[in-house]
Amino acid sequence: MDFSFPQEWQPCQLMRRHLVRRALLTGCAASTILLSALALSSGAAGASTSPTVLHFFQKQTALTFYNASGQVIQGYPPVGGHVRQDDVDYVGNHSHHAKHWSVSDHLYCNVVSAPATADCFGEFATGGSLIYSDNLTVNLANSGTLAIDGGTGKYAGDSGKYSSTTIGNSNNSDVVLTLHKR
Repeated sequence: MDFSFPQEWQPCQLMRRHLVRRALLTGCAASTILLSALALSSGAAGASTSPTVLHFFQKQTALTFYNASGQVIQGYPPVGGHVRQDDVDYVGNHSHHAKHWSVSDHLYCNVVSAPATADCFGEFATGGSLIYSDNLTVNLANSGTLAIDGGTGKYAGDSGKYSSTTIGNSNNSDVVLTLHKR
């Protein structure tokens, strides 16, 4: 998930937006991959104590920034503001993936300090089950590994981590999810 912003914005604003993009891409893409892989793995994660590694291509469908009053704004939100992002996810990667998406995800982050620290929640839905990450403190300036806290339905008791790689100059990502049964 790479965000596109007007070039007339000041360099400081552009840098903050780039950082937010990277963090959101990492969180959403990873979450999407987890759900898609689980949906297609037919319970493989539960059948073994070894980790299950899942791969997804994530396409952003919505990205909205809000100020502390809940008004939609252009640009990165200030402290007290928040970010909402929605995606659809395809099993595979950007160069070779399923024809139809099988997972959807949602990310919500509250900005708690400047320039890019936020508390985030992510949900990934597939086949009547849910995978989630609760109350992650994320530096939106860095893409990295994020934790998966749990799930419902066929993903109950799962935990793990996810990471993402932005595809070129787009808002899309390749996501890798590593899942463990507790």
